[in-house]
Amino acid sequence: MRRLPGVFTAEFLERRDREALPRLATPASGENRGVAEALQRSRVLCLFKDTHFRPPGASTLLLVDERGEVLGREIVPGEASPSREERRFAFLGKDFVLFADPKPEGRLRFVLPPVPFPELDAIPRVERVVSASPDTPQDEYLRERLGVPKGSTYASILVGYDVRNP
Repeated sequence: MRRLPGVFTAEFLERRDREALPRLATPASGENRGVAEALQRSRVLCLFKDTHFRPPGASTLLLVDERGEVLGREIVPGEASPSREERRFAFLGKDFVLFADPKPEGRLRFVLPPVPFPELDAIPRVERVVSASPDTPQDEYLRERLGVPKGSTYASILVGYDVRNP
């Protein structure tokens, strides 16, 4: 992992880290399903990346209603905008779209979903790979734990996966 372009450092999380991170989650910032799923895997790696790391392969932020219907999502770098023929939408900023339909039901919430991490897909016996962006307090904990300078331009990513027995 450390050899991937844009990776500053990468370390496996210890049990104490995996126990600390859920306590540091900030529900007000959204439901971080990605971190929850990554922490359920048998192995969890934390890496810090800079701007030379590839963009995510899927949206890292969704707006959903109580049914789980996606009403808005991040447009990742390199992704084409949604087609107006498929769905009516409006941009909120330069990289987030809000969909005009269907009509939302109940409360809306932001969800940080698990995101694929294709760099591990070709490794034999590695399965159920997910990656996620930690919340700010989780990121701060990981920075201190791994010796990453505060205020630096590095961003943390958790990569969780299982290893299938032969």
